[in-house]
Amino acid sequence: MHSDINFVAAPLPTIVFNRGAAQQLSNHIQALGKTSALIVTDKNLAASGVLDAVIDALRAANLKVEVFDGVEPNPTDLNVEAGAAKLKALGDDAVVVPIGGGSSMDCGKSIALLDANPGTVEAMQSSVPKPAKAQIIAVPTTAGTGSETNSACVITNSRLGRKGYVIHPSITPAFSVLDPDLTVGLPAYPTATCGYDVLTHAIEAFVSNRTNAYSDSIALTAIGKVAENLRDVVKDGNNVEARSQMLLASSMAAMAFNVAGLGSVHGTGHAISARLNAAHGQTLATMLPHVMAFNMSERESKYIEVAKILNPKGPATGAGAIDAVIQLRADIGIDKSIRDLGAEDSLFDVLVQDALADPVNFSNPIPVDAEAIEKMYKAAW
Repeated sequence: MHSDINFVAAPLPTIVFNRGAAQQLSNHIQALGKTSALIVTDKNLAASGVLDAVIDALRAANLKVEVFDGVEPNPTDLNVEAGAAKLKALGDDAVVVPIGGGSSMDCGKSIALLDANPGTVEAMQSSVPKPAKAQIIAVPTTAGTGSETNSACVITNSRLGRKGYVIHPSITPAFSVLDPDLTVGLPAYPTATCGYDVLTHAIEAFVSNRTNAYSDSIALTAIGKVAENLRDVVKDGNNVEARSQMLLASSMAAMAFNVAGLGSVHGTGHAISARLNAAHGQTLATMLPHVMAFNMSERESKYIEVAKILNPKGPATGAGAIDAVIQLRADIGIDKSIRDLGAEDSLFDVLVQDALADPVNFSNPIPVDAEAIEKMYKAAW
């Protein structure tokens, strides 16, 4: 019954969606009353030439621009601390502009928060941080994490080797600039893994223990966009329409999980990506069928809805949903086990403990314990 449902939908950024939108970043920076920008990105994207036109347009608008390209895949606290030092050198008149995938989004938002809370990321996570002073304009170049929509970041603790969270309302971007043209050059494998991240976000939000009508409607739309476009965009990366649909699906799936939460696909996947430095979406693809099987007794009716969207001609059953996500995973070339990702048997117990410690499990529809995680990892090994 809707009268029994409680949820909170936090404010979203101003979302700007159109081809070429990244060329208009100066308008948003000036609207915030700022005159300089710290671009946060990774070395590959910085060297690719993708950012050149964007940076040139900012400088043509008489904005001071500095680039921090020290973001690693699965960004660490050390990346954040290095970036915060660069932001501090720019002064209080700067905005943070992460441009890239989810790693750049998360690193950039964390840089803004650490700038207002000098020290280490680990110390900041164990305190009540002061609000960020620098505002954020997020520009994703992948259709994956949806981090451009929210106030949360996933950052690897380099001392512990585990992923942790940086969360604060003040790091919700002021603007989220969705420019499909920036996603066109992404190679097939990261396109596939990021796209599967979108699917997992939407499915986990749809079946979480905080599910509600608001997030469900958004999640189902995102699942439909993935079903219709992910195979096409992996096959033909120049398909701008499919790129556009996936970029929109990415933000929509994040809007859904911002309200409903995620679950143990992310709990188990985070541990794998942190320890093996594997692509986040790949680890989710590895774990999704097994977590779905674990949750089936509580969420079969919802998985039936997923099956109808992912494979309209297939069986409308919970098992049919699992078969559909496995088939999609195979069709886009990311059907890999944990061992395929480089794990040795000695890592098993470490992964279990890492996954068990991840608070993202709290919104899984069925509570997980060590035995449950062991079973899921063994099935995926």
